[in-house]
Amino acid sequence: MVRVWPFDFLRLGPLMKRKQVDNLKAVLDGIDLMCAQNSDFRRGKLHVLDLRDAGRNIWNVWAESLDDACSPKPKLRRQPVEHKRPKSALKVIANICLPEVIQDEFLPHLLLWVKERASLVHLCCHQLKISVKNIHTFSRVLDVLELGCIQEVQVDSAQLLFTLGELAPYLDGMSSLHTLCVSHYGLLNHVTPEHQELFNSHFASQLAKLPHLRSLHMASVCFLEHNLEQVLRCLKSPLEALSVTGCLLSEVDVCCLSQCPSLSELQHLYLSHVPLTHLSPEPLRVLLERVAATLMTLDLLHCEITDSHLNAMLPALSQCYQLTTFNFFGNSISMAMMEELLEHTGNLSALRVEQYPAPLESYHTQGIAHGPRFFQHCTELLLRLKRIRQPKQVLFSTVPCSNCSRWMVFGLKHRSWCECYLLD
Repeated sequence: MVRVWPFDFLRLGPLMKRKQVDNLKAVLDGIDLMCAQNSDFRRGKLHVLDLRDAGRNIWNVWAESLDDACSPKPKLRRQPVEHKRPKSALKVIANICLPEVIQDEFLPHLLLWVKERASLVHLCCHQLKISVKNIHTFSRVLDVLELGCIQEVQVDSAQLLFTLGELAPYLDGMSSLHTLCVSHYGLLNHVTPEHQELFNSHFASQLAKLPHLRSLHMASVCFLEHNLEQVLRCLKSPLEALSVTGCLLSEVDVCCLSQCPSLSELQHLYLSHVPLTHLSPEPLRVLLERVAATLMTLDLLHCEITDSHLNAMLPALSQCYQLTTFNFFGNSISMAMMEELLEHTGNLSALRVEQYPAPLESYHTQGIAHGPRFFQHCTELLLRLKRIRQPKQVLFSTVPCSNCSRWMVFGLKHRSWCECYLLD
């Protein structure tokens, strides 16, 4: 099929979901035969081979994939990228994941095939995920890729500081990068203050070389506390999305969020699992006021927010008229303050997804959810909300049960309870 393909674009990713190396070899052998028949790729009709799996019907995405791959106009306000490869070279598009252990031959075979045809093939990776420990594997792959094509990079590592340090020299060439996600997993090794300061400076300087960065996501990153300002001040353009999850932040860090020029046009803010109990609510209120005209997503999941914090935030929250998604699960809020919250969000007509914690009165003194009280309070809150506006998707949830680890959930169409409910 590949050898006689009559068009300049061929999308095969959805047909190779399991990434079987035999299928890949058949495709690449077909391209080699086509090349042999036409002397080189430049005289063939096929110019773009897309190996990405979009997770949708191949025919439904054909036209948009063709536009995305072949259009000279960049998306997301990125400037055109100048590639060293000849424009007539075959463009192979593939999203690449580098796990700790590469268990099949699909990626190694593709990389070797591209490397042996370096003057004729341009390997374009839009989404790159890295979780390798072996820097030699890491560098061998990046050396083959056209760095200017990379739009999204995700780094998940048990040795995050080391991995990001090794990635830093390559960031300079990722001129189209608009999304960077970094997360640490596993046990956290001790990091000296000197090493942390050195890394912060180096990481921040690399961010300064990414002029089109729009989304920055950092999860369980140990070096952020007391240093968030050093990272954010190096951004060259306003962020559309910022995610800081599972991290410790200081008062200075939260103040930085409220003052940072790069957050003035923020559309999506994720602060889940960031303890705010012992911090002043004022900086977060100021931040919400600054981004009220643009904010669409606000995720404050398990931030240990109390009545006093929420009360300070409510006036600013009520001005976020573009807000479509609000996640407030896992915070300690009384029934009276929950009623105030629903009143203040009553004029937010754009809200599509609302997730609220069970009121504190829904729990026993031991902190265990009381089923009948939970459903009674949630019924009252939902009726109050319906009197203000018509909610689209709203859920109330308890914390996990200490006995069975399940949640009790109450919503418009969904009700569930843990196995311990009948014991109440």
